[in-house]
Amino acid sequence: MSAESVRFLVQAGFGTVGVLVIVFGGWPWGVVIGTALIVFGLWLGGRIFRRIATPDEIKADLRQRVDEGP
Repeated sequence: MSAESVRFLVQAGFGTVGVLVIVFGGWPWGVVIGTALIVFGLWLGGRIFRRIATPDEIKADLRQRVDEGP
């Protein structure tokens, strides 16, 4: 499994759980905890990618981001 796939699975998992907590959690804690889960998942996915990715995968990811633009 490539580093990009692992990053996607981690971010998708935390994002899904975060949205579910926001939707089904009570105000204000559901929103706060759900948002924290989403942000943490994005951060953790990036950290995992940088940790296990080869230099060629990192270069390809950066090229793709430059090509897509902001």
